[in-house]
Amino acid sequence: DAAAALPRWSTAPDLGAAIARIVTDDVRAVGFGELHARTDRAAGVRSALSRFTDDVLPVLGDRLSDLVLETWLFDRNCGEQAATATTRVEATMRRPASTKSELGVLVERARAAGVQPHVMRLSCDDWTRIAPPPPPGATTAPDVDYEVLLGVITRELGRIAAEAIAYRDGHGATRRLVATYGGALHNDLYPIEGIADWSFAAGLDAAAGGHYLEVDLYVPEYAEVDDLTRGEAWFPLLAEAGADHVLVIERGPRSYVIVLPRSRP
Repeated sequence: DAAAALPRWSTAPDLGAAIARIVTDDVRAVGFGELHARTDRAAGVRSALSRFTDDVLPVLGDRLSDLVLETWLFDRNCGEQAATATTRVEATMRRPASTKSELGVLVERARAAGVQPHVMRLSCDDWTRIAPPPPPGATTAPDVDYEVLLGVITRELGRIAAEAIAYRDGHGATRRLVATYGGALHNDLYPIEGIADWSFAAGLDAAAGGHYLEVDLYVPEYAEVDDLTRGEAWFPLLAEAGADHVLVIERGPRSYVIVLPRSRP
């Protein structure tokens, strides 16, 4: 029956309690994913990013050495092309203005907690492939190549996190937990067919000696209207979401979805 097909799940009083439960001492790397806040999604709800900053970062405490974020700096040596490409990409992503300020708060809090934040660094060639300039003699640029963008994000998040693990190992660090935070596509330990190339999880799991954990943080108001989420086996459990608890759904071994508290009754 339908109930039998549901994955294992439980509740926790808040996000911090859920993280303390599932990020066990043997975990070496955690890939946190979210459904990105966008201007065309529900307004007036609290973002997963802000909840991560307030509720997850304090729980991980002294264990966390590095935090790799899905945001980027462009090389100013790339000139106007990189700046223009960045503007084009950001416009198509439809992120609310609050996202940048929330990322800034997270970076500040991480540094204050002794955690090294990292951002992606895209090359001039990356930008040329992601947002090609107009061909010679033309005034209109080709569309942003989202497949290239997704590939570059996957490459950079995985590369930086794996390098952080190697660096901490090489220096005998007491803090040994490395985390990434970005879109829920890139951290998938069990990606669906056709999009495995856009997940860094397999490579990072290898770098972490098989001790990688996937944790997706879903705002219920976003998930309920997301077409891809509707196809998930756990989608019916969104009916259990409420303002005073979180849902902890075990999608597979070392793979969890945490449905965050509702911002609306």
